[in-house]
Amino acid sequence: MALQPAPPDLAADHVRYVAPPRSDEMPGSEIEVHQRILPGIFPMVAAGVLRYDRCIDRPTDNVLTTVPVMTITFPVHDPSVVLPEGWTTLVHPEGSRYFLNEKQRTFTEVNIFDPQIHKGIEDYMQYLWSGLKSIIKQENRRLDLTQVDLVLELKSDVAIDSSGIACYYYFVNHNSRCLFWLHKSDVKDVLRDCKGIKSLSHIRLAIQAQYWLLHWEYFPDLCLVSQDHVDEIKDMLMHATCDHITSKRSSALGDVIELKDYISVVNGLKGTYATYSVNTLSFFYLAVIDDGFLGENQFTNFHGEDCVRLISDKTVHGWAYTPSLLMVVVAPFLFLDPMTQVQKLHRAFVDETPSPARWNALSLKLKRQLKDSNLLATVLLSVNVGFLDISTVDTGGRSAIQIISYMSLVTSLGSIILGMFLVWHEQTSGDNTALEAASFALKIHDEKHGLEKLAIIYSIPKALLMWGMIFFFVAFSIDWCSSRDITSGAIVGTTVLIVFGLISYGIIRIR
Repeated sequence: MALQPAPPDLAADHVRYVAPPRSDEMPGSEIEVHQRILPGIFPMVAAGVLRYDRCIDRPTDNVLTTVPVMTITFPVHDPSVVLPEGWTTLVHPEGSRYFLNEKQRTFTEVNIFDPQIHKGIEDYMQYLWSGLKSIIKQENRRLDLTQVDLVLELKSDVAIDSSGIACYYYFVNHNSRCLFWLHKSDVKDVLRDCKGIKSLSHIRLAIQAQYWLLHWEYFPDLCLVSQDHVDEIKDMLMHATCDHITSKRSSALGDVIELKDYISVVNGLKGTYATYSVNTLSFFYLAVIDDGFLGENQFTNFHGEDCVRLISDKTVHGWAYTPSLLMVVVAPFLFLDPMTQVQKLHRAFVDETPSPARWNALSLKLKRQLKDSNLLATVLLSVNVGFLDISTVDTGGRSAIQIISYMSLVTSLGSIILGMFLVWHEQTSGDNTALEAASFALKIHDEKHGLEKLAIIYSIPKALLMWGMIFFFVAFSIDWCSSRDITSGAIVGTTVLIVFGLISYGIIRIR
């Protein structure tokens, strides 16, 4: 997020001075008293919390190896350090530790066992809450502070503050399911998945995604889930499931199998009647589900906008693929397979944003095709080696039959090598998630020509296999025709022409 300076009146209070006891002084009029302005306070979104970058290396030697006598309970944190008053230590289901000041409804993950860090957190917490209350009073706003959380994060940055520490924060309003700040905030970092954003109503969906997936996932302890909310999630999951069953081009997130798994998770939530008081783990699962359907997916599909994407492979920016000169020249030599592949890629990667379900399905299909291509190329390679060993072919020189057969052998070997490399790349690229797919595809994405380079790369193994078959077919035909047996030549020639005609007809009709 872009950094914004703190407002000068962020923590102003109105007080009235009174006369000391047994004095003749008159009470003063109400005046505005400004607290000191703390430097280095900046807004952030929930993604700015450094949860996955905070791990501190631990030495391998075991300092403590004994347990005292009659230790029947174990502490949740190191008993040698003192937890500051008002704060509670909590552990997330994933394992990370964070701290909660329940009275002030404030969360932080920084180590407040350190007195200096604790003092800084306390100062920033008081300062921001005072600023929020001051703004509510000055602007006469209605905001239920019992449904507002504050999250603080300290980051090292000498360029921002002379002390080298800057405080980043965000407030959460549970009633409206959003994040908010006391600064004018530039949230372009969370809008990178979309272009052409023109309304706050659209930005709202991105902020809600931050609220659900990150804030709820990171700090679920002060959240309450109503029965209406659980029913809302169930209804949305059921609608998405039916949409996928009835349409192969649904813009809803996931697929039927994934959606059924989500429904089983929601059905397993444990609560009490109208208001759910579910455990932290249930909140964690619900946050992940809610982000996908109420946040990120709606944001990237422009829900509520006049350009809403109702079909998964529909562009909202009017973009159309234009073949480059490279594609026009190369595609015929690759049997036009790149034209087919580029269409599949663009259906899974729309407006530079991957569809997780479609991308995973396409990736799995490409893996199977590459493995099948490698198997056939290996067989063809063996056939060529055996063909070259025939006495009528191996005449001691370098005949046309041998040269063409060698060409078939080389193309088969090329298909195997490139196919193995692509399969290896797919298998070693993690889980090949949509985020990884986006990062990989954006590197070779062209503004006009899209992913045609990737389409060409994936088409080469199959094309080399096809050329290998053609070269072998030509070599075999030449060898057979050179036998000077008119009868067998006529039979084989007729068969060759019929097979060639059928193959050509099938390819033309399919294309």
